[in-house]
Amino acid sequence: MSVIVVTATTNMQRAEPCLKSWAERAAVAPMIRVVVNGQSGPYLGTVPAFRTGVDDALEATDADIIACLHDDLEILEDHWDETIERAFRRHPEVGLLGFGGAVGLGHPDLYRTPYDPMQLARVGFRSNLVDAEAHGARSLVPEPVVCLDGFSQIGRREFWQGIRRIDTFGNGTRHLRIRPWQYLQDQGFIHHFYDGGLACLARRLGWDVYYLPVRCHHYGGRTAVGDQGYQRWAAQQIDGGDRGFWEQAHRLGYDCFRNELPLRLEQA
Repeated sequence: MSVIVVTATTNMQRAEPCLKSWAERAAVAPMIRVVVNGQSGPYLGTVPAFRTGVDDALEATDADIIACLHDDLEILEDHWDETIERAFRRHPEVGLLGFGGAVGLGHPDLYRTPYDPMQLARVGFRSNLVDAEAHGARSLVPEPVVCLDGFSQIGRREFWQGIRRIDTFGNGTRHLRIRPWQYLQDQGFIHHFYDGGLACLARRLGWDVYYLPVRCHHYGGRTAVGDQGYQRWAAQQIDGGDRGFWEQAHRLGYDCFRNELPLRLEQA
């Protein structure tokens, strides 16, 4: 299986050490497709930036796996690429995996009580981040989850193409009308809750989601929120700036994924 990495950055110089870790820690250094989001050109927003990068990867390569990584994620484990390749081979039902995931998304009373964006919070988050305990629990065991943190969204080519997995018996496939990143962009997502949206689309398409305990460090915020240029741009795009994007994305998620939310692991 072959891997290509897609990332978006507002500051290539600041991102360089993390991108370097992806190549140096891999068994085979992957091709890296960088979408510049601001800095020397216009800001796109996180979702449109990753949509651009994944579309390019699908059209220009035949990579089996497309890893969407934040530009502030430092990988600290050798042969991480072989780890994800092995997981996809062993689990044909898995379409999306990453290095931080949760076993629940959304409050059990979602859609039964008045809307509150905090009802869309994750439940039972686990990772092997350097500071894992600050975000949830540390887990050293690969396991099924329902959603991933946005910093690592690693998918099969078929998932990013919007191909539905019917079942494990090879009864055929059919296509979603559009690709996942394109779907989110068309709904109006710019930043925030796109990780929840991708999780819901995985469920809609019949793919399982998986957590891998690859040791890494997510510096956090550098991909968008921590960039002052992004903050100024966001303030010009929507009332409340980045906070407005956060509120908008959660309301979009609430409205778009009524058939999937709340997400829980399916019982065997």
